[in-house]
Amino acid sequence: MSEIGFYSQLPSAIKTRSGHPTTVPVDATTNKFTPLFVEKSVNPTQSDIAAATAFKTRVEGRQLLLTNSFKDKPSALKKSVGRKTVTAKERRTLRIYEIPSEAQKYANFLPLHRLWSQYIAGVVGDKTGEQMLGRVMRADMHGAQLSVTRAKCPNYVGVSGIVAQETKNVFRIITTDDRLLTAKRPRL
Repeated sequence: MSEIGFYSQLPSAIKTRSGHPTTVPVDATTNKFTPLFVEKSVNPTQSDIAAATAFKTRVEGRQLLLTNSFKDKPSALKKSVGRKTVTAKERRTLRIYEIPSEAQKYANFLPLHRLWSQYIAGVVGDKTGEQMLGRVMRADMHGAQLSVTRAKCPNYVGVSGIVAQETKNVFRIITTDDRLLTAKRPRL
């Protein structure tokens, strides 16, 4: 069998190893259309015999992928990049920031308070007055001992404890009687 260009037929041993069927049921319309399409698509300078030979050696009896594989590649790249962060909705459903009830003990947060005392001493340093106030307001409050002095809800006034969680709008405070309370942050 003569070779056309750089291509030659695959050995039959490789064809059977691929796991793909070698014969595909084809209707009569496709049987007529495909050879004519290949013959017209082959370089017009080649003879009709070369086009027919190209069809028989390269196309006939094979499965051909008729989609544009180059067009599909950019979408595949977008899918592989993906996002690596957890969304707010996923955080809520996973309950990532929720403190379990068995961990809501005042004694568990005392070591955190000791660490916070060392941290705030380093942050404040030897500053006084306005400089100290500015640094304390920007400091991380996890582990700070807080007491509520003013609140819209009178039930919160007088509550004191260690800050277990600090968010943009609230402090979650663990009290000495092992209750976890949520107090709204003051607006400054």
